[in-house]
Parts: sequence; C-alpha cells; structure tokens
Amino acid sequence: MNCEFLEDAHSEFARLYNDYNWQIRAIWHKLDRNERARLFLDYFNEGSPHSYTRDKSGELELKAVIVPELNLNDVSTSAKFLLNHFKHRATTSLFEQYRVGLDGALGDGPFVTEKVNKKQLRPRPNRPNYYYIFTEKWYGDLLELDKEDKGTETLIKGGDCVSYAWELVKQDDSTVVDKMAEMIKEMLATGKAPGKTVPFAKLLIGVQKQRDDLEGYLAILRDEPSVFVYNVNSWLLSRPELVTDDRGYSLPPETDKHIGCAIFEVVRGWIQKFAIMSYMYNLMEMWDNPNTKSDYKRIILQEISNVFHFEYNRAQAHLIRHVQTGIGARCFRRVPNAYDEAGNPRVVMRVKPDELNGSDSLLQYMLRLCQPQTHALQAFQWVDKLDDLYNSKPSCWKSLQQREMDALDELITIVLVIQELSRAVALPPLSRKTGQTFINGSWELDYGLNRIRKEIDLQAFSVPINKLLEPGMANEALVQLDHLVVLHTGCKMDFFCHFIVQECSAYHRAQSQETKDIEQNEYRYPITTAYCIAEGFDLKKYDENRSPVQTSTSENEQTVNKPNEEQLQKLYANPAAKKVFSTLFEEPKAGASITWTAFISAMVAMGFDVKHGYCSVHVLVPPRNMPLRTFLSVSRPPNHKIEGHLIPTLARQLKKAYGKFMPFD
Repeated sequence: MNCEFLEDAHSEFARLYNDYNWQIRAIWHKLDRNERARLFLDYFNEGSPHSYTRDKSGELELKAVIVPELNLNDVSTSAKFLLNHFKHRATTSLFEQYRVGLDGALGDGPFVTEKVNKKQLRPRPNRPNYYYIFTEKWYGDLLELDKEDKGTETLIKGGDCVSYAWELVKQDDSTVVDKMAEMIKEMLATGKAPGKTVPFAKLLIGVQKQRDDLEGYLAILRDEPSVFVYNVNSWLLSRPELVTDDRGYSLPPETDKHIGCAIFEVVRGWIQKFAIMSYMYNLMEMWDNPNTKSDYKRIILQEISNVFHFEYNRAQAHLIRHVQTGIGARCFRRVPNAYDEAGNPRVVMRVKPDELNGSDSLLQYMLRLCQPQTHALQAFQWVDKLDDLYNSKPSCWKSLQQREMDALDELITIVLVIQELSRAVALPPLSRKTGQTFINGSWELDYGLNRIRKEIDLQAFSVPINKLLEPGMANEALVQLDHLVVLHTGCKMDFFCHFIVQECSAYHRAQSQETKDIEQNEYRYPITTAYCIAEGFDLKKYDENRSPVQTSTSENEQTVNKPNEEQLQKLYANPAAKKVFSTLFEEPKAGASITWTAFISAMVAMGFDVKHGYCSVHVLVPPRNMPLRTFLSVSRPPNHKIEGHLIPTLARQLKKAYGKFMPFD
C-alpha cells in the first residue's frame, strides 16, 4: 500500500489554501451555527440537499475517532475551529501532523491510539505483523515487520509505527499512579507543564531574534534621518495633550517646545525595548541551562513572568497612546488638571467596547486591547479576533495610521511570546512581591530620567522638525542628547539600561549556579541606579556597555554572518523584481513608492516563501539553497504601500538578513 496519493493530495490542498484562504475565511465567518452545521453535514451526504442529516451523523461520529476536526459540535459552535484546523493541515507537513496537533494538542498518531484504547475498539484478526510506518521518509506505508527486530522495537517505542491490527494497551492502576506521580514530581522540579509540545529552545531563538532585530533598528534609527523623523513625529502626534476633554477642548499644541522631549522619549523607548529583550534572553538562557539549580529555576521563572508582563504593560500603554489620538479619538477623554506619575495628562476611556458590537469591529477589538483590565493572556483572544478580521475584511484596516499599526504589531509580538511560553512551561502568574529585581531598577531609572526630560533643549537642531532631515543634523541632535543626559546624570541612557541588565543577570547567574566557585558576596543584590547617580559611579568601565545607538554602519554590517565564499551566488531577479530593488537600494528619491504586492511578488520570484503571521505581519522564508536560513518579519502597511521611512528601513533589514545573495545592484 503506497501513500503517494496522500502526499499529492496534501500538496494540492496546501496550494488551494494559499490561493483561497481569505475567501474561505470570509464566507465561513458569515455563516451562523446552524448554517455551518448544515453545510458540514451536506458534505458527508455528498452534497445532496434532500438527504436526512441524521443518516450520516453516525458515520461522522465514527470518522471523528480518527480525525480530530470532525467534531460537529465544535465545527458549528466556533467559526475558528475548522479554519484553524485548515491552517494547521495546510501549513505543516504530514509527518508533523502525525506527531503534533493544532496548538500543541495530540498529533494524529497519539490521538488515534488514545481513541482506540478509550473506546476499546476490536483489533483486526488478520495480518498481525503488518504496521503503518510514519517517518519523514515514509508516511502511511503498510509494511510487514519482524517484532523481534531491534529496528522495529525502536520504531514502536518512538511512536513511528502503528500496528495494522490495533493493539489495545492496558495499564493497571498502580502503573498509572506511578506515572502521574513521576510527572507531577518533574513538573514541580523543572517548572515544565505536562502535555505541552512547544520546544523551549525554539522560544529562546525567537527572543534572541527579537533582541537582534531591536539592536538593528537602533542602528537604523541613528543612520537614517527619515526613520528618525518618522518616530519623532509619531510621538508628537500621539501626545495626550491632543485628546479632547468633556467640553471638546484640547491643550495648545506648542509643537516646537515638545520636539526635544519627543526625541528624548523616542530614544529612551527603543533603548528600553532592546534592554528588556536582552534581559529576557539572559534569563531564559539561564533557566534552560542544565547547570542551573533546579530549585532556583522557580525564582528565575517568576522573574521571567514579571518582566514579560512588564513589557506587555509598556507595549499596551504605547498602543493606548496612539489609539486615543487615532482611530479611537472619540472614545477617550482627557481629565482636566490630572496627570500621571510621568507628568503626562491623564486620559480615560469614555465608552465601553461592548457598545460598539456590530458597528465597528476593528475599533471594538482595539479598545479591548487598550483596557487596563485586559491582561496578557486575555489579550490573545482579541489578537485572534483581529487576525480573523484582517483576513475577512482587509479593507477596514485602511482606517488605521501607520503609527497605530506599529504599536499593534509591537503588542501582538509580546502577547504571542507570552502565549507560547505559557504552553512550553508552567509560567507563574504576575507577582508584585517576588521577581522584581529588574523592574525595580527600571522604575528607578525612569523616575530619574523623567525628572530631566523637560530640561532637554534640542531646538537648535530640530526646529522646524524637517531640519533633522538635513545632512548631519539628526546625528548632531543625538550627540547633543547624550551630552545633556550625561550632564544631568553622569552617564548616557543606554549605559544605564545596559548596566541594569548586566547587574541583574549577574546576580541571578551567581545565585543559580550549583558550583561554589563564584563569589556570592560579589552579587548579593544589584546596585541600584539611584545609588549610581548619587555616587557618580562610572559605568563606562564596563566594556560591554557599548550603545546600540552608537553602532556605526560599517560595524553593523560586519555583524552579518559571512558564509563560505564558494557558496555565494546571487539570486536571480526578473525585470519586475529588479525594478523593486532599484527603488529600495538606490539613493532614495522624493515620492518613491513600492506597492506591497510588487514587493511580495519580487521576493517570491527569487524563491522566497512568504508566510502570513498574525494581522499585518508576514514572514519571509529564504530558498532552501541559501546557506543563511534567516527568517525576516515584515509588516504590511495599512495603505499597502512601502514608502517614506519604510523604504530605508526595509532596505537595511534585507541587507542585514540576506547580505550578498540578493541582487542589490
């Protein structure tokens, strides 16, 4: 029995899914529960509208024993149930589906075995030595195997083959109890949650990539004036002073006065994001280190949980800032004469998201994410709804501004990381008492920086703001910013942030080691930022405290992995692709623009695979023959055009990721 037909069918299904996915989603979401049930059952009645659905319900129940998604109740109740299974079946290999199911559930192999044992299905009386083989080389082939052979024994133990005559596995109560006890013991010792299949190593790589991407963007921010000006403008346009109060009044703009503060906040925001991801990577690496004491892993895991929620709150505040001055302007009001701890005017939501049911789904879901009571794990359901909306009604997203989409992408990124981490380990809930090492240091730093931000005067370089686009002016503004911060605090912002990361990481590393060789007294507790400022502590003694903002272009490009020169071979680009790349990589021209479709077509023409992530995020997967298999995440602009600051940003990211392989010239 050869299963080539199944592999061919899977390939065809994957192709159809890529071509018609958005149309299927749009239609399926429009159906109510009864319509979904009728349509689903009609398929099993071979499409006959006159057949009784009851006739096939028994057959459907029987087939559901071996196919997880053939569950009529789930299919009809939730539109996402079947759509998510469609995506899983179309975007993963048959071998992966055999091993792991949707969202970490049982794969086809374990699922069928569990159902067979649970329902006590009768084994076949014939062909007892025949097995279905499920490996990357063979999928579903029926072969006769020798039970006594070691290779057969390995396949059976590894779950890579299933007996043609189903063998019922029975365990006595004592065996089950022993295994449960062992599982609980392991979970308490390591913090790992049972039944989860997301590899922790994969999460670690993902966080490392986010850290590296943020470092790369800091270099772009310094070297590309158009990117710098876009970020400063975004901060100015989202100032809470611009939100109207109950009488419909907003505070005077005073744009020139606030430009220096906006530059200060833009630089601080990106440095903080990079510092947080650097610290998270250090903690996760420690937790995954076999030399880390098992009892200390619980402490590290609490710190990981707290810092991730801290980052979620920061990203949520960033989203609120842009939504309340953008798509949701009518849904917020400024409270007169009320200010937050940072001295910003206090803004509150004036409507409840539920009031928008049916009228504006995009705004409703965005407001849900802006509600303070929506914590990180709750946010995932609204991200999921936004993703469905993005696929079913892409036109409605044009009402978002680019700065709002940027903030949403930022929040989605941290929500997905927390979601995946929760599946991989038993992530503890947020704690206000323990695991606050890094957060306390960050709050101290913020308090100190908030006191000086209004003293930063950069008008000589930035008024009017387009002055920053003149040669050298953006760089001069950044140099002056560093000088003024040093003048008030004794050190640059990036040095302080990096110092906190290094001190907190060193503290946990010293406490977590099994060996006693490390001087424990050296890191009894991290030195506070306030102490450093008060005592004039020289943080420059740390060689690793180089600022990502100060990384030069040449140094940045040197960090790109250099493959073997013999393997270097530029990818072929057709004329249409060359036109796209000439716009991206040549000297930028005023009004230059590339449509999103043209860019994606150019990448596909060179052999890249473009996978759709959540909402606007798309992932570029390089061809298999490229020695550097670096994935690149790119966000589709709301107006579907790559222009302005997006052109130099994308060009730098492509150069860093794919170096000499792309036809840049």
